[in-house]
Amino acid sequence: MPVKDTTTQDAAAQAIDTAQSAATQDDKIRTVTLEEPITRPSGQKIEVITIRKPMGGALRRITLSDLLSLNTDALQTVLPRVTEPVLVKPDFDLIDPVDLVKLGSELVSFFVPKKERS
Repeated sequence: MPVKDTTTQDAAAQAIDTAQSAATQDDKIRTVTLEEPITRPSGQKIEVITIRKPMGGALRRITLSDLLSLNTDALQTVLPRVTEPVLVKPDFDLIDPVDLVKLGSELVSFFVPKKERS
């Protein structure tokens, strides 16, 4: 009878757990690297923005169709509620349109059902 290698089985189980944890984290967090970093008047330079999955409270007073169509007013309302570092109104005056679309697209990607993601 062959002897089972429990070390290999344990390593495989741990790898599966790690992959599942990363997938769960990916379902709740997205990271966007800006093509044109934002430099705030204070001198702070923002190059990477993390977006958390918006829950109901972050979507208050927003029409979802406006958000799904990347309406800039809707994005400027929701993104400060779910980003790190927190984006503030003056940041939107400085943000490159390409980066605003990237941020909006990542935000909207949270609304795609798991079954429809590729």
